[in-house]
Amino acid sequence: MIRSFLHGVRAPLRTVATYVTLPLLMAVALGAASLLRARGLSDVMILNALTFPLVFVILALERLLPYREAWNRKDGQLANDIGHALLGTGLGAGLGQAITSTVMGSAGLWLAAHAPWPLWPRSLPTWLQVALVYLIADLGRYVQHRWMHVSPFWWRFHALHHSASRLTMWKTSRSHFVERIFQQMFMFGPLVLLGVPPETLMYYILPNSLLGLFDHANVDLRLGPLEYIFMSPNGHRLHHAMDPRHGMSNFGSAIVVWDHVFGTFVNPLKETPQEIGIENDTMPEGFVAQVLEPFTSSKASASTGPTPQDAE
Repeated sequence: MIRSFLHGVRAPLRTVATYVTLPLLMAVALGAASLLRARGLSDVMILNALTFPLVFVILALERLLPYREAWNRKDGQLANDIGHALLGTGLGAGLGQAITSTVMGSAGLWLAAHAPWPLWPRSLPTWLQVALVYLIADLGRYVQHRWMHVSPFWWRFHALHHSASRLTMWKTSRSHFVERIFQQMFMFGPLVLLGVPPETLMYYILPNSLLGLFDHANVDLRLGPLEYIFMSPNGHRLHHAMDPRHGMSNFGSAIVVWDHVFGTFVNPLKETPQEIGIENDTMPEGFVAQVLEPFTSSKASASTGPTPQDAE
């Protein structure tokens, strides 16, 4: 009887937690970011300061509110995942950002000096400028992301991210450094070219970076009707599904607007992924082998990502 009573209490509490946890944590993080910015901290310092404690919060939630219990078991890839985070996100994204800032920044300065009107509408209200940033950055990410799925050559690099047979927070940055270079260029190149103020750009970078941790975490989090607008953990899990009908969907980063526009949105309120990963995956187990794998001749002739025809 006591066990039945506890189950009756836990069930509704879990339901509430699945819908409240993500918006609450994002609100707390953004509020903390505003306070830290008011104290003079740089945006990079703020992002690092918020990411570190959030990692431990998500690790705890993966135990308390798991999407699938089995995904919490060890898969022998933790050291590799951390290595890819350092090489891919650290080196790759950093190099991509440097290239973008140098090339697109210089081009933007030249255009600003010769254009008859401002390249970026700074006179607009901040909220409208932020909305434009989301649309432009996510369009760049959509194009780059979908391109890496339909091009056999670029799929070699993206396959590392999809080779995970389960999703946990540690899989967030399991990406090849070559992919991360181009991701920065596609997402932020147009915005740097247009001269978007850094403080406006940060309204996209910070929430999107934190959302990426949740989207890959093994935590049962839902957004309800907001999943028609924002990329959610449920929506991104569908993208990682082995079933190509789902794998060729939900390419957005922070929002799913462009998935609606280009017909690649799959409703996470109605669909659930079965298996995660790549069918007949040939990804090697070792870290160095995984980094070098896209450059090998055997992979060059064998790898193809899901195609639009597969999704039909």
